[in-house]
Amino acid sequence: MDFALTGEQEALRDTAAKYLADDRSSGDGPAWAEMTGLGWLDVELGTVELALLAEQLGWARSPSPWWATVGLAGPSLRAAGRPLGAPATLAWAGDNGPGTLADAVAAARRPASISEVDCAVAADGTLTGRRICVPHVADAVDLVVAASGPDGVELRLVDASALRPAPAGVGGQALDPTRPVATVELTGVPSAPLVAADAAAEVLAATRRRTLALLAAEAVGVAARALSWASGYAATRTQFGQPIGANQAVAHPLAESYGQVETARSLAYRAAWSVDAESGPVADRAVLTASVAAREAAMTACEAAIQTYGGSGFTWEQPLHHWYRRAWWLATFDGTVADARAELAGLLLDG
Repeated sequence: MDFALTGEQEALRDTAAKYLADDRSSGDGPAWAEMTGLGWLDVELGTVELALLAEQLGWARSPSPWWATVGLAGPSLRAAGRPLGAPATLAWAGDNGPGTLADAVAAARRPASISEVDCAVAADGTLTGRRICVPHVADAVDLVVAASGPDGVELRLVDASALRPAPAGVGGQALDPTRPVATVELTGVPSAPLVAADAAAEVLAATRRRTLALLAAEAVGVAARALSWASGYAATRTQFGQPIGANQAVAHPLAESYGQVETARSLAYRAAWSVDAESGPVADRAVLTASVAAREAAMTACEAAIQTYGGSGFTWEQPLHHWYRRAWWLATFDGTVADARAELAGLLLDG
């Protein structure tokens, strides 16, 4: 069986790398239009192709809301037959309701009360409630909201441009300002139906799989960039007449990190393929395995790179510092690495 990338996939990856090398992916209007023109939101793209793009976006540490659009909001919009075009995101977490995407899936799989979901659909279709830690909502035009209807959790579409989100300076945003989160107050806000209660659980489960698979690929990109910087520095920085990379104390951590990154890349590609090709439980195992490996690889690579650079690696002026903050964000999104390990253990041991 051939596990290599196709020529079209390699071309997509290489085009993305070239585009992002120009530092134009700022997430504003023109950049978003260019990314859309490049076909990065096309419905024909599978999760493998999206993962290749996510890896390059991680390498560039792009602040674009692309991942929130295709990962968080994409499955709901496509389930409703709506094309992706404008920036979008998903609001699922509440003060008293689901905290993680796994919690949101669990809530949708049982008759949910208003208190569980913390956001209710009125008879006229308006939404009332509060959503916290909504990623990229200030950049979004479309907002998908998980809300409690008469038959359970529904997924509803809201015009995000009409909202006034309150930025949150804690949690993910404190780690990486390019991944902003905000609180959204919904008081009689008009909404349109996207996914009914009988299908919401499966769509949310697919959303979680795709989002975690894409972020695993992004973590690989972050790790590869940090390792590239560190390897180049170790080869050119000299002390006592020889490159510092000749010292085992410098070379061995980088070699170990390289092994982690390559393993994580293979697992991330496997997870992306599994999301589209395999059943739910099998894909869940693949995605969680990749998520653990990629998050740890990103953290290890950034830490090894900082040590390689010595004192300058800790300064704000060093670009590596910002990639380290993205690695931390990735390591804590939707639960910690320990949480992912525990869930994976449950799937493997308990079925």
